[in-house]
Amino acid sequence: MPLSEHEQKMLDEMERQLFADDPRLARAFAPKPTPRRSGRRILIGLGAVVVGLGVLVLAVSLPAVWLGVIAFIGMLTGAVYAVTAPGGPSEGDGSPRDGGGGTGPTTSGGDGTFMRKMEERWEKRAGDDPRL
Repeated sequence: MPLSEHEQKMLDEMERQLFADDPRLARAFAPKPTPRRSGRRILIGLGAVVVGLGVLVLAVSLPAVWLGVIAFIGMLTGAVYAVTAPGGPSEGDGSPRDGGGGTGPTTSGGDGTFMRKMEERWEKRAGDDPRL
């Protein structure tokens, strides 16, 4: 069921407020673009599968079980390489943690530090800060 105009406006307002209050949290929950698979990566993976299949046929003609196992692992590796998208720490995981002024271990320091900071923010916004 689609949202009404009023509900859509409220949702947009909440999204703008989230970006204004905590842009790092908003970026963490923002939808990430799906990385594209390159044609070169698919061709390399497909080539590995074809070479592995050829070696597997050779292993069957020569009674060499160990060569067949290696060929199968090579085929499997090539297929996984072709199907998966390239990724690494430079694409998504490292950037949100590194940005932000370097004030200390906020997100990478453990769940206790992060949760404590979030609770402090919540108490400040609610006006129930017990330290005041």
